Amino acid sequence: MGHRYFVHLAYRGTHYRGWQRQRGEVITVQDTIERAGSRVQHQELKAVGCGRTDAGVHASDYYLHFDTTEPLRDQWLYIMNKLLPDDIVLYRVWEVGPTAHVRYDARARTYDYHLHTQPDPFLVQTSSYYAIDSFDTAALTAALGLLTGDHDFRAFCLTPDRHNTTTCALREASFHEEGEGRYRFRFVADRFLRGMIRILVFQLLRVAAGELDPARLATALASGERVGIGQARPEGLFLSRVEY
Repeated sequence: MGHRYFVHLAYRGTHYRGWQRQRGEVITVQDTIERAGSRVQHQELKAVGCGRTDAGVHASDYYLHFDTTEPLRDQWLYIMNKLLPDDIVLYRVWEVGPTAHVRYDARARTYDYHLHTQPDPFLVQTSSYYAIDSFDTAALTAALGLLTGDHDFRAFCLTPDRHNTTTCALREASFHEEGEGRYRFRFVADRFLRGMIRILVFQLLRVAAGELDPARLATALASGERVGIGQARPEGLFLSRVEY
């Protein structure tokens, strides 16, 4: 009888081509963990992630699961963290039932997008720089209010036809000042579409800069048609919470 394990971890995605393994000599988070895990457990391990992150995107709260034929060897977590690069850290591992699933059992996910408006060499890997002089907070608040609720986010998805449905229940869309010239968007929903957060942030920054009327976002939600083309840069995006 086999064993299934959940792992709680975090990673800085700066040097990876996203979470998901890819063909060829491409470094991804999934492939890096699988290689280390297979070496430690002396069998091929295939990790299933709670979601996919794009190249350069981070996860401060992430979960994966894998199956083994034998129980994990002693000090598995300690050995894994010794083998893995320092931008991937495993916090906890525990055995679960055979049907538990890190992706399908998740009830909600939270993404935070960090940005700064003053050049800062210490933020460049984990926050995106935008030369915006001032934010129209009233327009931004109005735009965020239009996005919350159950909506078809087809207009804010890179590949809408690849999803069975493009409807998401967005229960929070908020904007916070983190310090002088530092800001954060937060999005909480039952699910997210490919590229959804970065497309939303790009359009919201246009609203904040006075380049886009918030009502255009409502029109896009209703029609499913994109409002221009563009995505926010990846380095500011974090998968920051997964709820089970």
